[in-house]
Amino acid sequence: MFKYNFYSISCGLRSDLTSDNHAQHEQAVWVGKPWVAPAAVIRTVTIFIVALIFLIIEDYFRIFSYNLGGLLFWAWTSLIFTVIWVLSMLNLLIFRASNTYVLWQDGLEIRRGIVRLHSFVVTPAGFGDMLVEQSVGGRVFGYGDITVNSQGERQTKLLLVRAPFAVEDKIREIMGKPMVRLDSHV
Repeated sequence: MFKYNFYSISCGLRSDLTSDNHAQHEQAVWVGKPWVAPAAVIRTVTIFIVALIFLIIEDYFRIFSYNLGGLLFWAWTSLIFTVIWVLSMLNLLIFRASNTYVLWQDGLEIRRGIVRLHSFVVTPAGFGDMLVEQSVGGRVFGYGDITVNSQGERQTKLLLVRAPFAVEDKIREIMGKPMVRLDSHV
């Protein structure tokens, strides 16, 4: 039932037979991670513009140079927006690190998590249809979200996919193949 290799025995880990089959016999057709660079640019520009508006409002109401807790008011505003920006970028990096999309010849695997890994596989037999969504920013930067509907009313989203229509074509090519099973009648 389980196949052990030297590395897994030496580390005290076991590997599942299907994982070994993927690793040894089959190359991934496509591997993707969320493309967070455009989202980082959009968030950076948005935070900068909002911070600039706040600083202009502070200057207009003449509170720009007030001292609050040892720092000038504009410094507090800049510090707050810098913290917001850092947390926003950290959120994007964690999102990228915790999501991986792998298209095999026999299905689409979505892996989520860093500490606790959750893996979901959609096989061609369970594949329903797909939907690609692109925002205005997605059309400008070339990214979008792909929603895979599988039979049984389950929706799985691949978020922030680079070149989503090209990826959709690859997924449709693999997942749209009819499944044929041959049995010998002896």
